[in-house]
Amino acid sequence: MKRITIHYVTHYVLGFALCLVGLTVLLAVLWKAWPNVFASQDVLSALEVYLWADEFDFGFYRLKLMHLVMMGAGAIVFGVLVLAVRRQVFYAGEHVLLQCPFCKNQWKVSRAKAQVECPHCLQFVQPTLVKTRK
Repeated sequence: MKRITIHYVTHYVLGFALCLVGLTVLLAVLWKAWPNVFASQDVLSALEVYLWADEFDFGFYRLKLMHLVMMGAGAIVFGVLVLAVRRQVFYAGEHVLLQCPFCKNQWKVSRAKAQVECPHCLQFVQPTLVKTRK
């Protein structure tokens, strides 16, 4: 059977945005910490001590730099996970039930397609896969 994969654009945007935010936070923390850590003999232990000692003040809330590093790493991991599960796979030849994202009406088709014209609202859409049957 032919394999059809649907990639959702919103997942691309969310995944890349989370990765970008995480990388920005990590680079900002490293940019702030590097001048104080660079002169040390053991850079990694000095960086760890500095990250736990120094704080970043947002005006109304203060965070240690290590907490920012953890949030940045978490954003990167979550962004990569969103990018990894962004697609929906189904096989041609299966009977599928599709749903229009605009009018929410459902219809059955014997051959799944990535983009179709909704028979109810007559818009060219990327339907949501509701159920598959062989």
